[in-house]
Amino acid sequence: MRQPEPDNPIEHLREFLQFAVPLMIRDLEYRAACGEVSEAWLIGTARRGGASLGFRGDTLMFSDRKPRKGRQRDAATRTTQDLIEGIAAAALLAGEDGIEIFGDRYAPMSRPAQDSARPDRGTEPGQSAPLPDVRREPPRPDAA
Repeated sequence: MRQPEPDNPIEHLREFLQFAVPLMIRDLEYRAACGEVSEAWLIGTARRGGASLGFRGDTLMFSDRKPRKGRQRDAATRTTQDLIEGIAAAALLAGEDGIEIFGDRYAPMSRPAQDSARPDRGTEPGQSAPLPDVRREPPRPDAA
């Protein structure tokens, strides 16, 4: 009996990145707007993502089909997180055009604010700003 063909790990990785990287881009955009991250930090994060993929990328692509435990699981988790952050940081550094990785394009999602206003973080230290009300009523037809 013939063995089934193994799944293509690159396709699984691409599918995962298509979900995770836009979320990380949005997170980094917010943190950059708050002043929590600098351009130097983004450069270091992008470099770390590439180095991590080069050093431990095999843990993402090759598996013996057994559940990973301990150090193996930690290495795969660290490599995945470094890769996601690295791609997101590189996309922010590239600007509006973004970057292309594994055939997919990733770019910043929002435009920089016109003024350098920092997002409202509340009135007192440790207090976060209220979340915007995302519930919207349906448009009402004008009677006029």
